[in-house]
Amino acid sequence: MNARPTHPLLALAAIGLGASIAPLDFSVNVAFPAITAAFALPLPDIRWVVISYVVTYASLMLAFGKLGDTVGHRAVFRAGLLVSVLAFTACALASGYATLLAARALQGVATAMVLSCAPALLVAAYADAQRTHALSRYAMTAAVAGILGPLVGGTAIALMGWQGVFWFRLPVALLALALLTCVPTASAASAEKLPRPRAAAFFLQVTGLSLLLLAPALLATALPLAWPVACALAGALLVWLLARHEQGQSSGSPLLPAAALRNPVLRDINLASVVVNLVSFAIPLLVPYYLVRTAGYSVGVMGLLLAAASAGVLVGALFAPRVAHGAGRGKAAGWGAGLILLAQGLIGAWPASPVLALLLPGLLLHGVGVGLFQVAYADIVMSGLGAAHRGVAGSLTVLTRTTGVIVSAVVLSATWQALEAHYLAAGLTTAAAFHAAFRGTFWASGGAGLLMLAALAWHRNARRQT
Repeated sequence: MNARPTHPLLALAAIGLGASIAPLDFSVNVAFPAITAAFALPLPDIRWVVISYVVTYASLMLAFGKLGDTVGHRAVFRAGLLVSVLAFTACALASGYATLLAARALQGVATAMVLSCAPALLVAAYADAQRTHALSRYAMTAAVAGILGPLVGGTAIALMGWQGVFWFRLPVALLALALLTCVPTASAASAEKLPRPRAAAFFLQVTGLSLLLLAPALLATALPLAWPVACALAGALLVWLLARHEQGQSSGSPLLPAAALRNPVLRDINLASVVVNLVSFAIPLLVPYYLVRTAGYSVGVMGLLLAAASAGVLVGALFAPRVAHGAGRGKAAGWGAGLILLAQGLIGAWPASPVLALLLPGLLLHGVGVGLFQVAYADIVMSGLGAAHRGVAGSLTVLTRTTGVIVSAVVLSATWQALEAHYLAAGLTTAAAFHAAFRGTFWASGGAGLLMLAALAWHRNARRQT
């Protein structure tokens, strides 16, 4: 196995730059109006630009993480960067909407390959005692990319049209490929030479998870309810068959290590991640509408305010190692979740006549909570699954986050629309009904998140006492 590089920061530059292709995808949101106009789309159809990408990478994440654990994380990571170059080119050159969606799905494949192995690669480049610091720096690079994405994307659109949000990431991927020589060719995980899972396990996992993740997206379409229900049932059946297959095989390596299923600490923290991200997605989903419709801010000011949340993630990730080492990773994750819930309450209390000084604390506090939780959570999963399963561990952190976001997009949108319709029927003006629905959605999501996390904590304490 190659020795660790003399300067782990070089490995961070290569891995962080390569993994940044995912948070830089926020730039595509800025291009939605231009894409809609270019292909003469009905406004609701733009959602498939996101769905085709997100469902693809989320469903493939575990499979590529496991593949990285068996054939090498750097090999999968490099392949992901190469595929991303092809995908960005295909997206930018798409001449029709169907072609664009197919290219976005290819981009999802590339993102799954890159993100599933990036944390494992980075942790292998640092001493074991520095794992939390490595994960902290990784989260910070993602936060910086999240801030830059919309800003660079806007400039790229101005220079190259909607295609610019894909063209500008080509040199990023190519530079990451060039710097990849700074990263070890092998890791502790590959040294154990785990047997590969059977092809049937990959098929059942990818197909089953795809159907389960697609079902909530179909709820927001004009399709009959039977379609998403059938999709969810078929996905659940395939996942059940996967579980039976994994239990019955006498050789090979299961996709999910036994610790991920049997360790109560890992089960609880993964469920907590889904809940935290379900609650957190209210910020990018609803706050932009408040800032434009209620506050009357320009798109530029809105972008700067939303960047405050990403700046908070930087701060939270920066201090996460110190908090985790001082109080423990479990408490650090709990405090991060608590800050997120507190921010939900503060944002829900935003007035109908906003004052800038009242808006920033909630957004910053939310970001700090996210940064603190993400680093502590990733550290707990990495530690719990061990060095041989770092690809799966990194994949789980992305999968739980994506699951929470997809469910949130459906549940919170429906809650907001139902509350707004209720207040309009009660005689409120359009502006007043919107603000009341905004407040109610934030407080309802925060309250539901508090109850779910409290239930997990109670269950964990009860288990300790038995």
